[in-house]
Parts: sequence; structure tokens; C-alpha cells
Amino acid sequence: METTCPFCNENIIKASFAGENGFLAIYNHSPILPGHSLVITSKHTSSLFDLSEDEISDFFSFARKVTAFLTKFYNSEAYDWSLQEGEPAGQSVDHLHLHIIPRNPGDLPEGEDWYVKLEDQRKQRIDEPGRTILNEQEYTGISQMLREKWAEQ
Repeated sequence: METTCPFCNENIIKASFAGENGFLAIYNHSPILPGHSLVITSKHTSSLFDLSEDEISDFFSFARKVTAFLTKFYNSEAYDWSLQEGEPAGQSVDHLHLHIIPRNPGDLPEGEDWYVKLEDQRKQRIDEPGRTILNEQEYTGISQMLREKWAEQ
């Protein structure tokens, strides 16, 4: 796992498109599919077990709102959630985060699975060919667009 937490960077707060009760929604810099976003804690938290019962409720309530927003915005029929805790489970950033991936029929080639793509991303270097990484302009544009649409709700 990384030793410096990218989710504790002040630029993450600026890039978030939604926030509520100590949680933020951010677009993934390396999306598997369009709309792939994360719900994170705004303070550094490594584990779901570090949250109180009320915070856990707030975390998942906010994640549900973000998921409803993303599936509507990306006109998707379904979604996947993935919360990986601990390196053996595939967690690559030591900061609690939930992946939200809007889904549609045929959005991945036949026989390809989103979880395998997520795991492959974790294993790839940031500059590895074939890994989708949004440049800063693309990332900022998507984040801004989502922030504006979130505010219209």
C-alpha cells in the first residue's frame, strides 16, 4: 500500500463533486467504466471498523445517494460497489473508500469482469501502457460537471 495518502491531499476536497456528514464523492482518476467514482471519508480513516455506528450509517446513506445520482446521470441500469479493506483484499490506498461503478449491458467485452479490471489496475504502475488515466484537464472537467449536476438536484 502507498505510504502517503492521496485521499488526504487538499486537492481531493477541491475535486470532490459531493460531500455530506464527513464523506466525499470523487471521480476516479483511472475509471474502469464511465461514472466510476469513490466515496471516501474526509478525514483519514483506514478501516470501516474505525467508524462509529452512526458514521457507518452516514457513509452508506451517502453512498446510496451518490449511486442514485451516478446511475441517473450516466443513464445506467445497474451498478457495482466494491469496498476492499486490507492489502490482501485488494486495497491499494490505505484510506477507507467505496468504489461505485455504474453498469449497462455490454459495457465490458464478453467474459471480462469489472473486478478483474479493478485488481489489474491495482497491480499496474501509474504510467503503464494500457492503463486509463485521465489527464488533469479531463479529470477537472468531469469533476466540475458532476459537481454542477449534483448541485441541481
